[in-house]
Amino acid sequence: MPHWYQPAQPATAEADTVQVDTAHADPVLPDAPDTCVPAEGPPVATARPRHTLALLILGAVTVLLGGFGIWAAMHASTLRTQAAQENTAVIEPAATTAVRDQIDSAVQTIFSYNYANTGATRKAAQRLLTGAAIQQYNSLFALVQRDAPAEKLVVTTTVTNSGVELLNGNQARVLIFVNQQDTRAGTSQTTYGGAMLAVTAIHEAGRWKIENIDTFS
Repeated sequence: MPHWYQPAQPATAEADTVQVDTAHADPVLPDAPDTCVPAEGPPVATARPRHTLALLILGAVTVLLGGFGIWAAMHASTLRTQAAQENTAVIEPAATTAVRDQIDSAVQTIFSYNYANTGATRKAAQRLLTGAAIQQYNSLFALVQRDAPAEKLVVTTTVTNSGVELLNGNQARVLIFVNQQDTRAGTSQTTYGGAMLAVTAIHEAGRWKIENIDTFS
């Protein structure tokens, strides 16, 4: 039996009896779904389901984020390459060693002195310094020349560690750790101390010279 067939309801006592000729009656058709067909013009576009739009938007965002991630990775790689090219301390070990060795030696010379001949230290320093560092050093060493003879100080400075932070052409920056041993002549009094320096150097007249000294004080 088709699902749309509905049997006749029994008549109630109050209703009049109606005879139906079932042999010639038109069949009952199922209800058609509601549709909206315009009388004229092109078909009306239906709205896209919300979940479909959400999936499309999510897909677009994913593509954008993926593209941004690739761009960011490539940009960061480019910056690292440029930094490495500008800082030859990363890629030229021989040049880096030359800077470190010469600056280490210069620091040990200019910060070591004997009260009996401070002039020798100051003279040697003039060959190892350049630019503003000459005046900077001379101002500090003037105090040494004043006080060292009275206190009979002998100071020995030793570089314990150093590293070239930047090397670009004829300019360099070196971080240096030193130990200083101070001894009073004629006594057994010896003191030790450590310090860290940041030295800016330039290559001049065939060697590396100290242009600036930062004692972080």
